[in-house]
Amino acid sequence: MKYIILILITFILQNCSTKTYLENDFHSGFTLRTERENFLNQTVNQTIKQSFSEPLNDSTESKYISAFWAMELIQYRDTLTDRSISYCLKDFFNRSLEFQIALLEIIYAMYPNQFHQEVIKLLPRLNNSKLFAMSVHYLRESISVDSLIEITNQFEMKFMTAKEDPILRMLKFDLKTNFRKNLNLPPLIDLLKHKIDDEKITIFSLQRLNRDYPGLVIIKKPDGKFLRDDSREIFSVPQLARAISDLPGYITNGNTPEGIFSIQGTDISKNVFIGPTPNLQLVLPFEVQPSIYFHNKRKEFQWNIELYNELLPDSWKNYLPIFESYYAGEAGRNEIIAHGTTIDLYYYTNKSYYPFTPSQGCLTTKEIWSDETGRLIESEQLRFMNALKDLNIAEGFFIVVNIDDKQFPVTLDEVKKIIEEAER
Repeated sequence: MKYIILILITFILQNCSTKTYLENDFHSGFTLRTERENFLNQTVNQTIKQSFSEPLNDSTESKYISAFWAMELIQYRDTLTDRSISYCLKDFFNRSLEFQIALLEIIYAMYPNQFHQEVIKLLPRLNNSKLFAMSVHYLRESISVDSLIEITNQFEMKFMTAKEDPILRMLKFDLKTNFRKNLNLPPLIDLLKHKIDDEKITIFSLQRLNRDYPGLVIIKKPDGKFLRDDSREIFSVPQLARAISDLPGYITNGNTPEGIFSIQGTDISKNVFIGPTPNLQLVLPFEVQPSIYFHNKRKEFQWNIELYNELLPDSWKNYLPIFESYYAGEAGRNEIIAHGTTIDLYYYTNKSYYPFTPSQGCLTTKEIWSDETGRLIESEQLRFMNALKDLNIAEGFFIVVNIDDKQFPVTLDEVKKIIEEAER
């Protein structure tokens, strides 16, 4: 009997993996014009304005945090929000850690130049590495790198523990390289041609250091060849790895961390902002046990840096940025996936990444929905997922890598030659 069940499960999985997704199969009521208008009005008038009209105390903290998130999402500011944020900073040390993190995130995302003096005054009293790193990044334009290094050294000495803090490790690297203005990237071809596992796919998301510009996804099959489309061109899909906060990847809600993720199949999200199109499930080191991350190829229950190091070619083993996903996972980041979007593109009309929508650290593709019918009109996410339908996506690896800091989207033309060389 158990063999019959196993055969049935295998048959179902095979049929699911070969299904072709069509735009017309997907509908989201959240994308209707009336729903978008209602959501925007409710967000502005209730989530933001009404929350900030209430006095800040322990019982209203959660409303303020929701307001911060809503401001980021719809890119909203007015005199009330400006005044409220200013007051919150004055009350900073009377508030919970969750509130403090959310407050620093909103000023980083929406007030890049307004509160430098206030944040400078916070620094001596901070005792949390995440708050400290967020503050240092916020002050990068107003304080010299040498001074920030000295402040960071003092902070580390004051709160030194037996094990190095993963956030401070990455922050010190950012400071040492002047916030990665000196990339010194190892040979990209070594990473592209490296085989992590002979039986598994490897997906690469080639990104810019400046995540204001979309990157590009390419797919390497188990045989070492990169997937082609019907015209025999290398298959690729533009993909945004930018968080709405634009914080570094080792901070929760920051940009997608650079480094290696484990693919854990697909799913359909119930989150209305992500929408109903299938997404690719990814996990970081520490988010799951090594046995799950390595698809039962390892028996270890505890993570260590050598396990991750084994995934890399020799020329990349000493390149710290590619370890960002490892340290982000150690610092507590999780739930980073590759998905579509139902968020109103209107909020980001003037952004360099338009018509993509940023996330809270996931990888997003472009999707266009009809505001009249709620039907999906155009989806790069479906094109991506359909390309994977004949491959085993229950097991594999996903590598995010910043290839340079050019100020425009990554294109296939600029990486095509090196991809072809990697295949040979």
